Amino acid sequence: MKNLLFFLLLILQSGTALNAQKTEPSVPLLALNDQEIRQATEALTAKYTLNTDQAKQMYRIQLRKAKNLADIAAFQHSNPALYRAKSQNVQKGTLATIRRILNTKAQMDLYQKTLAETRLLQSRKQKEMTTQKASREAIETALLAIYVE
Repeated sequence: MKNLLFFLLLILQSGTALNAQKTEPSVPLLALNDQEIRQATEALTAKYTLNTDQAKQMYRIQLRKAKNLADIAAFQHSNPALYRAKSQNVQKGTLATIRRILNTKAQMDLYQKTLAETRLLQSRKQKEMTTQKASREAIETALLAIYVE
């Protein structure tokens, strides 16, 4: 009886482990606009003067960003606070991954300059909206819209 119970638990555990191994995307890759992803990749490749290996990595980054944004799109109207938080995390993750693939001083300098300009734009927008007595949610939404890679 103990052996039967042991084998039954073993089979259930292995079935659960195999089920966790599935790597099906939650959003079909065909649903993502490949043309927009390629355009963003080409623009960033030109901006940072990336080599071919870096350009391939940039395409994967842009593909992952598009997939992540498609995954959270449902929350935009159903749960705006969660959407803003997840969108901000996607932006931060994308920027961090872009930073990792840059390997020349010129690329890093341009990246740092872009981040500084983005922070300056966000700071100005936040001050402007604070003086207008805008809600915190409106300010967060406006700041998320100011995003440059």
